[in-house]
Amino acid sequence: MESNKSRYRENTFEARFLLDLINNRKSNNEFSNLDISKLVRLIRLHNILPFIFLKFKKYEVAVPPETISYLKNQYLFSLKRNLCLWREFLNIVDIFYQKKITMVPIKGIDILVRFYPSFDIRDMCDIDMLVKQEELTLAEGALKELGYQKKLYGLKEEYWRKKQCHIAFWKEYVSVEVHWGLDFRRKVTILPNLWERTKEILIQNHKIRVLSEEDALFSLALHLRRFGNILALKQVLDAANIINQAPNFKWNYVLEESKKGRMQATIYFILMQVKLFTKTDIPEYILNSLIIPGWQKRFIKEFILKNSFHITPSLKRNYLIAHLLLYDCIVEPIWYLINIPYEQFCKFYNLQPYASKTNVLYNIRFLYMPIKLIFCPKQ
Repeated sequence: MESNKSRYRENTFEARFLLDLINNRKSNNEFSNLDISKLVRLIRLHNILPFIFLKFKKYEVAVPPETISYLKNQYLFSLKRNLCLWREFLNIVDIFYQKKITMVPIKGIDILVRFYPSFDIRDMCDIDMLVKQEELTLAEGALKELGYQKKLYGLKEEYWRKKQCHIAFWKEYVSVEVHWGLDFRRKVTILPNLWERTKEILIQNHKIRVLSEEDALFSLALHLRRFGNILALKQVLDAANIINQAPNFKWNYVLEESKKGRMQATIYFILMQVKLFTKTDIPEYILNSLIIPGWQKRFIKEFILKNSFHITPSLKRNYLIAHLLLYDCIVEPIWYLINIPYEQFCKFYNLQPYASKTNVLYNIRFLYMPIKLIFCPKQ
């Protein structure tokens, strides 16, 4: 990691200090030389405020009181939200158990509960769960009994059913995303033994079925292919914790399934993030065994190093570039962008669905998308 430090494009001192905090290393940077406002913005960008706040206490005397107050308030808000979401999740577990609906938590709620020591370390925004597609109607009915309403975000339900792999539900302060797949529908089958590899654990007197550690990593990695802050350290720490908390982590399974499901580039991307920014031991033979071109491996590493610590990142630009790097075959992401679903196009560019102007822009998307990428790089 040391050899890469000089390659961060901006906020070098703040980036180094942040990584030192994450990895429990004594920092070589004097705290007084840091730009606190930049550091806080980086912490927010990477969605790791609760995690960092708990490590910040020894520097409290050197931090402006208003900054400490802000961090503390955000930390307490995150903790309160996590506890509310957890209580609501247990209600969902109970009704699904009664109706014999098979379900596993995925991403945030699963990782927080299984791989972190307490509820206050990782921020959580919603509840994500995976159900069998044939039980989706039952799952919807159970959620409606609990007071949830389907949330389509102004889009047609057909789009969510055919072009996506989840549908959102909403009740008061809680958002629940019900997934029936970990990735968009593709020509290749991924993780065919996922459900057979799940296991049941007991948490707070509730029996909860969960993914294997390896499939939990796949779930996290595949989420990178969806629009969002793909360079956030939050998911890097998640991946590191999954690997570190599984003493018998089955690397061979990861290699085999990533090859069968054409997910080698996606797995390489997240493992490279973990290797660059944490102390987690990623065996070199694992990275070498992921069969993608050498140029793609170099581009992935360079992309991560050059863009992870920009205070004002271009999320859309990063997503489009990363989208071309996250697939084993360059044809697949290009085909997807050329044939991007209408509704996904609207979401990506914050356009009003089904409006006349949006229809025109979608019809000329082959010009609109590169123009936006080249001339509006900050978006």
